[in-house]
Amino acid sequence: MSLALRIGGSFSVPQALLAMLPKLPAFPINSIFHNSPAIDERLEELREQIENNHGRPPFMIDNGTIVKAAPKKKMSKRRHRTKLYTPGDKQIHPLNNIVRCPACGHVKRSHFMCMNCFAEIRTFLKGKKRENGLIKDAENPQTNLDPVDEKLIYPGKYLKDDQIRLEEKKWIPVREEPLMFDKKHLKHSK
Repeated sequence: MSLALRIGGSFSVPQALLAMLPKLPAFPINSIFHNSPAIDERLEELREQIENNHGRPPFMIDNGTIVKAAPKKKMSKRRHRTKLYTPGDKQIHPLNNIVRCPACGHVKRSHFMCMNCFAEIRTFLKGKKRENGLIKDAENPQTNLDPVDEKLIYPGKYLKDDQIRLEEKKWIPVREEPLMFDKKHLKHSK
């Protein structure tokens, strides 16, 4: 095939002779050599989602852009200054690879494991390990004590006399009330 293409490109046939020759059927070259599916599966799924949503785009597409994460808290001054004034290569770059987890639907970064799914798997595996006896809950050895032993080991909080006096309200110094004002007590200067 490549030999025919090289020969075909090396000499040119006049237009008058081309009109006299019968036309050969034209086949697209890509369909002959590539046996891969014509449409990507993900594009097919996207088309189905758009059809199911009555023409409305799916969640991630909004005017041709992907929905980005919004900040949950106020940005600190240091981070704000870093974002504004540092050189371009040191600035905080926005995350453009935010997608939804196909399993649970939570937002995650693409090519990263969903943290919600990770937490569910971890709790599930810990439960399985507890059932199999690989993980044992730590028991407090002093849970079944006699009341007398408990009183000796944990005597409670005993305050000393001076601490009790400090906690009383009467100990706090209170300002004395001033005497009633009387004009007779004023000295007249004459």
